[in-house]
Amino acid sequence: MGDPRQTVAAFEHALALEPANWSLCLDLADVRAEQGDFAAAVRLVEQGVRYEPGEPSLRAAGTAYRARLTGPAADLRELVEPAPEPPNDTYRNLLIDHACAGPALPAELVAAARRFQNR
Repeated sequence: MGDPRQTVAAFEHALALEPANWSLCLDLADVRAEQGDFAAAVRLVEQGVRYEPGEPSLRAAGTAYRARLTGPAADLRELVEPAPEPPNDTYRNLLIDHACAGPALPAELVAAARRFQNR
């Protein structure tokens, strides 16, 4: 991706041109999450969900980033439950890594998420 600032600027410019592009929202949310800005990642996913509410990758990212930001156990549970159309394994495992770092999550739930991740 190169320089993170340039990457963010490019995605923000693209979103200014196409604010309804859920895929751009998700891409920028993922960059923000990698930068540790989970509040921005959650906002961007929510923006994408307004335009494509059934998109599995958006839903998975939203649950992971909310779990990482505020630690709701329900979000981590939702992420590891089988979905009709789950995101690819590599992306799902990255999201689980983010979610498992959330505050005050029950240890048994984190362990279950890790087992799900290692299938």
